[in-house]
Amino acid sequence: MQVKPKNEQTAVFNKIVDILDPGSFMELGEHVSARFTEFYHPDAVQESDGVITGYGTVDGNLVFVYAQDGEVMGGTFGEQHGRKIVDLYEHAIKANAPIVGLLDCAGFRIEEGLDGLYQFAKLYKRQSDASGRIPQIAAVIGQCGGGMSIAAKQADFVFIEKDKGSIFVNPQSMVGNSIGDNPYVKAVDDGTYEWPEIAQKIRKLIGLLPPAVGFAPEVLETSIEELNRICPDIDSMIGDGRALLAELSDSNDVLEVQPDFGQDMITGFIRLAGQTVGCVACNKVNGEKRLSADGCNKAAAMVDVCSRFGIPVLTLIDTDGYQTTSENEKYLPDAAGRLLKALITASVPKISVVTGRVVGSAFSLLNSKGLGADYVFMWEGADISIVEPRQATEIIFGKWSKELEQQYRDDQSSAVALARHGFADKVIAPEDTRKYLIGALQTFVNSR
Repeated sequence: MQVKPKNEQTAVFNKIVDILDPGSFMELGEHVSARFTEFYHPDAVQESDGVITGYGTVDGNLVFVYAQDGEVMGGTFGEQHGRKIVDLYEHAIKANAPIVGLLDCAGFRIEEGLDGLYQFAKLYKRQSDASGRIPQIAAVIGQCGGGMSIAAKQADFVFIEKDKGSIFVNPQSMVGNSIGDNPYVKAVDDGTYEWPEIAQKIRKLIGLLPPAVGFAPEVLETSIEELNRICPDIDSMIGDGRALLAELSDSNDVLEVQPDFGQDMITGFIRLAGQTVGCVACNKVNGEKRLSADGCNKAAAMVDVCSRFGIPVLTLIDTDGYQTTSENEKYLPDAAGRLLKALITASVPKISVVTGRVVGSAFSLLNSKGLGADYVFMWEGADISIVEPRQATEIIFGKWSKELEQQYRDDQSSAVALARHGFADKVIAPEDTRKYLIGALQTFVNSR
């Protein structure tokens, strides 16, 4: 059997170099190749067996990386291929360091039979062992089908390379039209981008996240000007979760996750005074501010990640309640329950800001005092009501007038009324929000 040397200057090798600090990559297992089995007697095999594995640094932080090469061995997952990834996971877990996978796999190498399937099972187990211990980041840079699609979804974050990446369990030809054309099938990855942007986002994520559970994320130095910055026009951004988070964050920089899924919720990471904060912000969609099942699931996933890695959670609350479509009704109770459980069980610092009008039980769901929020701030013009204020006025007073509605707001639903009842810690001017958030985070400095 002939063993062909691996050419390091492949496109996938260069992708690894794009992510890591220059000159930091140390390859492991570069001479590993497929072996003879009972059914597999190839005339030639290639070193690396279709996957490059090793470690390097991102801004000086240790990272383990593996990259599948769809041009080698037909882009298939074989025994040695799988063993290399499993071994790398073991190194990453022991070293308390993130692992990044660049995925391009056409499926199992049938000729190697159950040997490859056994390694796939071991990979799933190692991913489960790593879950909640180290960050797992994946980028789909080619085909990612069958069992590899399930492996991809075990990662905490999944990016798709535009025009090249595809993720599927079964080939499209095998999926019935009733499923394949279902308009409710939505993307739940962390976005589709050109490769340079994916590499940049992976580097940024590694900087924002801690290397492992039990470690605090790095806190960056912040200038005095940035620390004291106010947000004079932020109240004009009510309803736009992305704009609000950008305005509040250091250098107006937000790393959004799952941007194409559940857009009534914007989730992502920002820095406040150099500290990493995970964010959930209500967002207006098609003129409506209503929560969907997808949005609740998306928010729950963000809170789960923050809880595992010790990252504070910031919630920006502004919603008219829940969506009323029949499709949403099917899934909303489970999704809302998942978000409730995530927020209740999270032991990280939890801060909420009520920026606009909130109607109904959605307030209880979204990191309220009753749910365990450490700090709740309300903008001066914010308002929380069990039902629409006009309807509440008619129920309470038996009639409606502008004066009676204002009386209801002043006594029951205004920011000051909520503060009087202890449901808000402080009523603040919108432009001072950043200042109060930084101050609140600093009270947890000894818990990092």
